[in-house]
Amino acid sequence: MSRFVCTPLFVAGLVAATALPDVAAAAAHTPARTEGGAAGPPAIVLPARVTAEDGITLDEAIREVRQRYGDITILRARTKGRNGSRTHVIKFLTESGKVRTVRVDADSGEMR
Repeated sequence: MSRFVCTPLFVAGLVAATALPDVAAAAAHTPARTEGGAAGPPAIVLPARVTAEDGITLDEAIREVRQRYGDITILRARTKGRNGSRTHVIKFLTESGKVRTVRVDADSGEMR
């Protein structure tokens, strides 16, 4: 009597095979060329809101930081939760080369 053994490689193949139709469907709806005329990778579409319905999202917090500090490079952006409150922590590089970290209250939008 033969017994089926589920190996990690088999599981990885199974996961990849189930994801292929989604990738193919996304590629079918992606334009083949970019503005410059060169073919590029398929665009990644992220959900518009990544946090709860109340307050501001991480994307909105990043936009506010960019408005306040101008041309910056985002190094890291994440949302931390503690005791029921959420804070967006955004680490960025300024035009002058300084690394800064700003905390934005996710409920009120207050920047610290």
